[in-house]
Amino acid sequence: MDQKRTVEVFVAGRYPAYTYNPRSTRKQESEVRRYLDDSGKAMTVSGPSKSGKTVLLQHLLPESDAIWINGSELVSTDVLYNKIIDFLGIFDMYEVQQQTGSGLGAGVKVSAKFGGTGVEANAGGKLTDSETKTFSRTRSPADVAMQGLAELPVPIVIDDFHYVPELVKLDIVRAIKALLMRTHVIMIAVPHEAFDAVRQEPDMNGRVWNLQISPWEIEELVEVAQTGFAVLGIVDAANKVSTQLATASMGAPFLMQQLCLDYLLDEEIIGTQMPAIDLPDSSDWNTFFTGVANRSVPGVFDYLSRGPKTHGQERSERRLKDGSGSTDIYGAILYAVARMGPVASVHYTDLWHKIDELFFEAPQSQQVTTSLGHLRNIARENRGTSDAALDYKDDSLHILDPFLSFYLQHGSWALPIPPGKQ
Repeated sequence: MDQKRTVEVFVAGRYPAYTYNPRSTRKQESEVRRYLDDSGKAMTVSGPSKSGKTVLLQHLLPESDAIWINGSELVSTDVLYNKIIDFLGIFDMYEVQQQTGSGLGAGVKVSAKFGGTGVEANAGGKLTDSETKTFSRTRSPADVAMQGLAELPVPIVIDDFHYVPELVKLDIVRAIKALLMRTHVIMIAVPHEAFDAVRQEPDMNGRVWNLQISPWEIEELVEVAQTGFAVLGIVDAANKVSTQLATASMGAPFLMQQLCLDYLLDEEIIGTQMPAIDLPDSSDWNTFFTGVANRSVPGVFDYLSRGPKTHGQERSERRLKDGSGSTDIYGAILYAVARMGPVASVHYTDLWHKIDELFFEAPQSQQVTTSLGHLRNIARENRGTSDAALDYKDDSLHILDPFLSFYLQHGSWALPIPPGKQ
């Protein structure tokens, strides 16, 4: 058995070379391959945050075989075309120097350039008395990219398409339509901000192939663990540990990878075991999960728990009916979500009823919806380069980041004190 390090086998946030699960029964890979055998269409790939959308495409179209672009980079169509030009290594400027005069003959020097590099060629004889004329022409990035793709139709993958700036999104969609004459274009996004601009462009009607990444089932996450355990020479009797970790993973393979890694390192299993060993079952799962949650506190949590800035008026205090503390409406919302179990989405009326069950002085339902809108804005403002941790849309709160949901469930966080009560 080849020796592997545990940190190589279970990875969070990188391509899982040893634990990739094709989810064969869902036929996602075959759907992408069918699309690549077709022509003239774009593919949209959507699904929950950290659900394996990018990993699926990385498996089928690694960066050596496709042009990968992040949506946040596409501030103009020229950026899109220049990314293609960079990958193909082609030129956008021709320069000709022509020398005439007396002597042994005329000379011509031709160069082609792109990005400060290029090639040169010389023709003609030596000159004793000459005049040099220079002619140059720069082609548009669009022309160069289209010509290059005509020769080598490399697929294009735009990850995090929902980060394309709104001001240029329609221009990008129209550029994609033109690129479809040459190659395949795949766009990846979370479902809540996905592809409105694509659908709104009339010329894209009939040109879009949709692929929805389904939520992961417990059995599929168990398979991730079992595959990695086999590589490391570990036996998990009756899948007891695998099932515990999968159940806590909020349906996210990203989080499953992290839990498997932390569990093995806590058991001091740092690499392949020879001979194979039985994996011990934890005697205190709550302590383990709390430890993982506290090591992975989502950066947005503090912003959410504080809520928006107040403007002179103090927020009402909400006291827990069990007498264990008090908070404001934002703390009450987070506390209620945590007590509803591992939920991905919750309707505001169900959330309001849960708050009413847990707290005295429950807010009105309209106050809850207003506060949920503020939380949505805070999550968007503090998302950095990743997806927003939550959204409020269609009267429901959506927890988009499984690590936030996990931290709400298992982290050692305290109810935020209402502003003015500190």
